[in-house]
Amino acid sequence: MTENLFKSASSFALVAVAGLMAGGVAARAADLGGNCCADLEERVAELESTTARKGNRKVKLTVSGHINEAVLFWDDGRETNAYVVSNNNSRTRFRFVGDAKINADWSAGYLLEFGLRYADSRTRTQSSASGSSVVASNAANVIDIRHSAWYLDSKTFGRVWVGNTSTAADSITQIKLSNNINLENDPTRQSGGFFLRNANGTLASATRANLKSGSLNGNVGEGDRANTVKYVAPVFAGFTFSAAWGSDDQWDVALRYAGEFSGFRLAGGVGYQEIYTSFGAGNGGCTNAGPGGVVSATESTSDCNTIGLSASILHVKTGLFVNGSWGRLQDNNRRNLAATARNEDSHWFIQGGIEQNWFGFGKTTLHGQYINSDTGASIFNGARVAATGLTGAGPGTFLAGAQGSEFGFGVTQEISAAAMDIYVNYLHSDIDVQYSVGGGRTGAVDANIRSFDSVIAGAIIRF
Repeated sequence: MTENLFKSASSFALVAVAGLMAGGVAARAADLGGNCCADLEERVAELESTTARKGNRKVKLTVSGHINEAVLFWDDGRETNAYVVSNNNSRTRFRFVGDAKINADWSAGYLLEFGLRYADSRTRTQSSASGSSVVASNAANVIDIRHSAWYLDSKTFGRVWVGNTSTAADSITQIKLSNNINLENDPTRQSGGFFLRNANGTLASATRANLKSGSLNGNVGEGDRANTVKYVAPVFAGFTFSAAWGSDDQWDVALRYAGEFSGFRLAGGVGYQEIYTSFGAGNGGCTNAGPGGVVSATESTSDCNTIGLSASILHVKTGLFVNGSWGRLQDNNRRNLAATARNEDSHWFIQGGIEQNWFGFGKTTLHGQYINSDTGASIFNGARVAATGLTGAGPGTFLAGAQGSEFGFGVTQEISAAAMDIYVNYLHSDIDVQYSVGGGRTGAVDANIRSFDSVIAGAIIRF
């Protein structure tokens, strides 16, 4: 009996002690848990404030872009130097892409993309460490809007874009299947801001970019980005048709193709543009001068058209490839500035090489290329380019034409594990320049310009 009472008392004591301990632990756990949760909630709030989030659960958001920085070595025939630059061939940018599924056939979304220009390779000069004023929007330390548009897409009927984005012919002269985007067929992107060097060693006020058509693009026949409404048809047998309208009744159409046959990949496209640019736009190398050279501030006076095309073929097994492009621009208003002005520009481009994964961490691309360009009366930002500083050029003289012959070669090494390309590209340029009073053919004089050499070495890393 006594033994049973002792066992019962002992059990009761153990239970009581256990209860007290559990109560104490529970109390401490409750206190600790309260502090812990408060700290956790504070930390979550802090992370949320520094993290990109979707505004809602209906639209899928993708953030991407790339960084493209390099060292540019140059030689203008008298001076040599090296700059750290942002490579304009595919400049640094970041983008936000939204996509929302409406039903099995329809979806909607948007594209918002920003470009960064710091020490832009296209605007560097012999004396500038950051950029020139050749194109105001390309100056140093500038963030500009490349795309700001929404779309409505149907698998059956195609896609419609509205906003600031690529027109139908944008990139139509840059179709390539090889991985060497860092040396485009527009050489001014690598060194367009450098001033022309006369044979006697002096510098002119005109730049290398002034000898190419347009204030924005050097590839004749190339499209652009603009405030536009664009339609892109569904792919049919490898072909894609697109058409765009906007920016004061400018319009363009394009047809692209991509396919693969018997071990060969093929891609190509052709685009046509009609440009009617209002006062001050100076789009695409066209002038808006009316009769007598008078620019109208109240009506669209440009009458300009372009055609551009490019094609690429790649043999999958060997990696051998060939890329090429051609373009022509006709500006019917240049002769309002000078009666005998040449009103056409053209270019052709050929590039070939080999692309193989020889080292196991990504494809190595080796290429060589040649560019030929023929520019009529130079129009930049919608106006004639003065011949100031060219040997023998006097008051009232303007650039009347230029013929460029440029060749280059390079290597691009892909590092697939880091979504990265490392590249080195060399470019040699010989340009014949003519100037005259008014910029016409009559009395045109050849200017003796020194050749230009440049090497750009850097890397592009994507995120």
